[in-house]
Amino acid sequence: MEVVGGEVRGRWSTALALGGAVLLLYVLDAFPLIALPLAVLLIALPPWRPATLLFAAVVLLWALVVVPGVSAYGLITRGWALLVAGLFVGALLLWPRWSFLHRALAAVAGAMALAGAGLAISGSWSVVDGLIADFFRSALLVMAERLNSPAPDSRVLGWLQASAASPAGLERVLALRSWVFPALLALQSLAALGVGWWAFVRMGGVREGEGEGEGQTLRPLRDFRFHDQLIWLVIGGLVLLLLPLGPAANRVAANLLVFMGALYALRGVAIFVFLAGRAPSRLSVFFGALAALFLSHLVLTAAVLVGLGDTWLDVRRRVALASAAES
Repeated sequence: MEVVGGEVRGRWSTALALGGAVLLLYVLDAFPLIALPLAVLLIALPPWRPATLLFAAVVLLWALVVVPGVSAYGLITRGWALLVAGLFVGALLLWPRWSFLHRALAAVAGAMALAGAGLAISGSWSVVDGLIADFFRSALLVMAERLNSPAPDSRVLGWLQASAASPAGLERVLALRSWVFPALLALQSLAALGVGWWAFVRMGGVREGEGEGEGQTLRPLRDFRFHDQLIWLVIGGLVLLLLPLGPAANRVAANLLVFMGALYALRGVAIFVFLAGRAPSRLSVFFGALAALFLSHLVLTAAVLVGLGDTWLDVRRRVALASAAES
């Protein structure tokens, strides 16, 4: 989420939601993905205090040596987390007036570009694909064993259980998740950076007045927005998907659309939350929550469409202007 001026304390609800997203997306291990950027921020940015530097050193030691182990998957996790952390610090230094979200997007995009170019040049992309697929297969097998009685109103859990009941269904889930793992990794990395930045601010790592984007904390969900020019990524993804450019282009397009679809869905949900805060009664908010629970697919589709439409409509600004005019 973006930053908001005047706030020096982090929001626990935002941090918990971001932490939950890191765990649910589960492309790479959550702890190193959160801990390494936090440690790098504490070491690279002022104010440098003995206690925080010692904490950062312990976190680095724990995340680099103890948790991931010596497997290839652990090495990928550590390398990716350090790459994203370094680029995020670079974005902080280069663009001090940018919001958190824009700097995090720049860091993740840069990491994706560098990692993709490196894997393409070295010819190691298929190796990483195989490692990720093996990890997803192991995770899905564990999930299939635990999904004995899903919640009656949870279509997602029911679909996962039905899919995991047969080898063919498991392979379909595995193929889909492996196909779009770059998009899932980008989303997980954004959420992990959000948790790390929140913790960094809570530990006094920024000061009031150090820039428009610093000395402040994450905005609540209702204020979530990003640059409208990112709509061109959606357009580019659709063009790549429609043109007969081969499997590689189709995969790039699919990952672009999944990544941006998630961001626009979150933007749509932010608008729903914003409007719910202006609802005439709590009863309308209650019925809205019930609709989201039992009509999840429709609500998700509506959230994406509302988020996309907000690129041109800017719903929250219009509502604020209308309220100001009435008062």
